Parts: sequence; C-alpha cells; structure tokens
Amino acid sequence: MTEKAGGRKPPLWLLWSLVTIVLWGTWGLVSKIASDGVDAYVNQLLFTLGIAPLLVFVGWKVARQGPGPGETAGGRGRGVFWAFLTGILGGVGNMAYFEAMVKGGKASVVTPVTALFPMVTVLLALIFLKERLGRVQWIGLGLAFVAIYLLNA
Repeated sequence: MTEKAGGRKPPLWLLWSLVTIVLWGTWGLVSKIASDGVDAYVNQLLFTLGIAPLLVFVGWKVARQGPGPGETAGGRGRGVFWAFLTGILGGVGNMAYFEAMVKGGKASVVTPVTALFPMVTVLLALIFLKERLGRVQWIGLGLAFVAIYLLNA
C-alpha cells in the first residue's frame, strides 16, 4: 500500500466495491423505469442482451490472461459448472426482481429488500460450508431481518 499526504491510500477492492454500489444502485432505478414499459420476461431478455457486449470484453480478457493462478483442469470443470449454475440462479433471481417491480413494487423498497440476499448466503454457508459466525455477525443477521420488516412497514 502506498502512502499519500494525510494517510494511506484506500485498498483497490474498496474502489471496485464503490463502483459496484453506484452501478447496481443505478441499475435498480433503471429496472423500475423499464418495468413500466415491459414485463419481467422481456426485461430479463433485454437485460441479457445488454450483457452480451460485455461478453466480448470478458472473452478477450480470459483469452489474453490464460489460466488463473492455481487453476487446474479438474478444478476448471467444477468451476465452469458452478459458474453456469450461478448464472442460472442470478437470471431467475433477476426475473423475480423484475416481476416485483412490474407488480407495483417501489424501487426504493424492492431494491433494498432484495439487496439483503447475503442473508441467504450466510445461512447456506453455515449449513453447507460449516462456517461459523461470531456474536456481532449474528446481531447483523438479525438486524437484516428487522430491516426487511421495517422496509415493508
């Protein structure tokens, strides 16, 4: 990490996380605007077509970089399977999100409620990956459930 006047430079992951927040936040607004003109299935179709140009860039990057560090042939096959499943789960989740918008959900409520999806990840990680949470993390999970209630009040 490099030093700059007045303190340390923020880590690169934080910059990318902030970019994600801005892009996904804008995506939530645009999704609501789109839901006023198209149904959830057309929205998902157009969303997928919107990703298509990015596939060219990603394909170029993968071809240019080659295998990642520690990547094996057997590991790649498993990774491809899980990545494909991730796409299916994400796509179906998007359709449910778009349907919530089409059915009259407010972007200011639907987006933050659905943004609590990490609660499911946490619960699944506890069950299947045998991960553990500390007291503070359990409190955070409980507060996420309170947030869902408050956003729907």
